[in-house]
Amino acid sequence: MALIKIEKLSKTYNKGSNKIFALRNINIDIEEGEFVSIVGKSGSGKSTLLNILGGIDTNAEGNVIYNGDNILEMNEKQLSHYRKYTVGMIFQSFNLIPWRTAIDNVKLPLMFSEFPRSLRETRACELLYNMGLNKRALHYPSELSGGEAQRVAIARALANKPKIILADEPTGNLDTATSFEIMSLLQMFNQKHNITIIMVTHDKDTAYRVSHKTVLLSDGEIIKTTIKE
Repeated sequence: MALIKIEKLSKTYNKGSNKIFALRNINIDIEEGEFVSIVGKSGSGKSTLLNILGGIDTNAEGNVIYNGDNILEMNEKQLSHYRKYTVGMIFQSFNLIPWRTAIDNVKLPLMFSEFPRSLRETRACELLYNMGLNKRALHYPSELSGGEAQRVAIARALANKPKIILADEPTGNLDTATSFEIMSLLQMFNQKHNITIIMVTHDKDTAYRVSHKTVLLSDGEIIKTTIKE
């Protein structure tokens, strides 16, 4: 059984008297441990799809089934639990809190979960160490390079040991060499820890290189799905 089963998913916006489709009849099966890339130009529906998978936007038609439950039908308590413990999110602009140090940014999700307070510092230190940032733990985001900031963001996304990482253009603000390092990190966590990764990107070459499955979107519709043999 697929970890996530997306069935006949559509998302519309009203613009005056017109109905605009952000997503139209999307069907995707995502298996546990897969690295899936959603590729398309700006406005193709990539981020809309990621927001639905993250439980951020549930105002859509169709089914998004995780662990037997339809995310689109979850109540606020169920969605909160799903967002805390099932998914971790990585953003193009990092979204670190500027007045908190790297370690405090990583600890933040743990403060809103049931993770024991006495172990939060240890967990955050462990994640930063794995990112090669143990010497940058007390630095603020403004004191970090783009690559360092994104590694802090990845550590934060992993804090509550999610089963799924949702990455929205995670290398969009990085140079080529740093982008390669970030993608290598994501691949490592996917392969070593069996974390399912769903990444939105406009970079087809990177998507085909790192992904088990690449889904090409255009105007809210799937026009091609490529599965790596």
